[in-house]
Amino acid sequence: MKLLKLKRSLKEGWTVFIRNSWLSVATISVLFLSLYIVGSTLLIGMVARELVDNIEKNVNISVYFKPDVSEERINQIKDEIKKEGKVYSIDYISKDQALEKFSSENKDDPVIAGALKEIGENPLLSSLVIRANNQADYSRLAEEIENKYKDDINNINYGKNKDVIEKLDKITSSAKKVGLILGIVFVAIAILITFNTIRLSLFVRRKEFDIMRLVGASNLYIKAPSIFEGMFYGAFSSILAILAVVATAYTAMPMVIKGLITKDQIVKFYLNNLVFIGGVIFAVGLLIGIISSMIAIKKYLKA
Repeated sequence: MKLLKLKRSLKEGWTVFIRNSWLSVATISVLFLSLYIVGSTLLIGMVARELVDNIEKNVNISVYFKPDVSEERINQIKDEIKKEGKVYSIDYISKDQALEKFSSENKDDPVIAGALKEIGENPLLSSLVIRANNQADYSRLAEEIENKYKDDINNINYGKNKDVIEKLDKITSSAKKVGLILGIVFVAIAILITFNTIRLSLFVRRKEFDIMRLVGASNLYIKAPSIFEGMFYGAFSSILAILAVVATAYTAMPMVIKGLITKDQIVKFYLNNLVFIGGVIFAVGLLIGIISSMIAIKKYLKA
C-alpha cells in the first residue's frame, strides 16, 4: 500500500513537472546556473590544489658553488647542511655530471652543442640539490645557507618555484571566494525561483487538495508530489551542470592555468573525481529542490 502511494505521488509529481513546461524550463535554467557555479568552483579548487601539491613535490634549492671551491669543501658543507632538521634529502652534482645531463637534454640543439665546443671547457658549476621536509622551511633554509656559506656560493636558485606556488595559492583563494559568493547568491535565487514555481503549481491544484483532505488523505500524501516535483527540478539541473562542468574542464580551464596543465590532464582529473564532483552537484541540486518544495508547501498549505 505504501509503495503504491509512493508510485502515485511520483507519477503525479512528474505530471505537474511536465505540465508546467515553460516554468520548468525557467526554473531548471536558474538552478542549472547555480549548480554550474558550485561545480566549477569545486573543480578549480581541486585542480589548483593538485597542481600546488605536484609542484611542491618537485621544489628544491639548488646551491651552485664558485669554480675554485673543492669537492672536499662541498662535501663538508653537504654534511653540515644534512645535520639541519629541515632537510629531507641533499644530493651532490659535480661539474662533469651537470655537463653530461645538460648535453643529454640539449643533444638535438646544434646551437648549444656548438657553443659548448667553442668554449672548450666545462662552463657549469658543481651544486647541491636540497629538498626540505616542509614547504614552509625552504625560504628560511635558503637564507641560512646563503648567509653561512656566502664565500663559497656563486648563487642559489630557488625563487621560481616559490613564485609559481604563491601565484597558484592566490588564484585558488580568489576563485574560492568569488565562487562561494556567486554560489550563495545564485543558490538563493534558485531556491526563490523553484519555490515560486512549486507554489504556483500548488495554487492551481488547491481544489484538489481540499478534496483530498475531505476524503482523509494524510498531509504527507498531499505534500509528496510537490516534493518529487522539486527533486525533478534539482535532478535535471544537476545533470546539465555536470555536463557543463565537463565542457569547462576541457575548454576554459586550460586557458586559466595555461602552461601548467593540458586539456587531457584536466579532463582525466575530472573523470577520476567524477563521482565526488558529480555527487556534490547532484546532492546540492536535490537539496535545493527539496528545500524549495518544503518551503512552498509550508507556506501554502500552512502545515
